[in-house]
Parts: sequence; C-alpha cells; structure tokens
Amino acid sequence: MAFTLLSGCGGSTDQPELGEVSGVVTLDGTPVAGVNVVFKPDAGRAAGGNTDAEGRYTLQYLDGVEGCKLGPNTVGFDWPPGSANTVGFPAKYNGDAAFKFDVKPGSNTFDLKMESDGSKPVVPLEQ
Repeated sequence: MAFTLLSGCGGSTDQPELGEVSGVVTLDGTPVAGVNVVFKPDAGRAAGGNTDAEGRYTLQYLDGVEGCKLGPNTVGFDWPPGSANTVGFPAKYNGDAAFKFDVKPGSNTFDLKMESDGSKPVVPLEQ
C-alpha cells in the first residue's frame, strides 16, 4: 500500500529530454535586440527566448526550465508584446524554414546570422 501512495507523489515524467540552446541574433552583423526566438520541434512543445541588447538569447522550454526538445527544430521569430524593437527582417527569414538546427544533449550554440537582401522587411505590428 505504501508503494502505491509513494509512486503517485513523484514529479511528472512527461517532459522530454532537453538540450541547452543559446546564441546571438544579428542582421547584417549588427545584434538584434528585443526579438523572440522560437525553436519548433517536429512534434511537441516549442521553446523560446527573447534577445537582450547584444542580441543574445537563451531558450526556455517552460517557465523556469531552460532548454529545447532534442532533435530537428525549425526557427521562427516574432516580437514580444511591448517590444521597442522596430527592426524588420527580410521576408525570407519570416517563415519557419530559414533556419533549421538539430538540438543535441548538453549545450548547443546556434548563432542566427541574417543578411538583408533588398526585399521589403517584415516589421513588428504597432503595439
């Protein structure tokens, strides 16, 4: 009887194995601040993180849980509510196919280097 009671008291095992993911977002070599970087696995929960003043980001899987689901991930960008960022991205980076990475166990560094291509940039919606 005691075993049955204790087995239900443990934490959830639904969380997948995660890899730590960080990097820098740049546009034409200049850091991009105030952008939300989103890594989307083929199946399951996405992970995201906002860039700081130097364009650095670290992904969070859940509130207070750093990391990203292992395996292939596509990368998307958006602007968090209230972002002061007015930098637009070339349209080719607006979809989920511009960057793809395979997240491995342990620490992963993925720098997201974008370059202008003369297309009309995708900009944040007015807040």
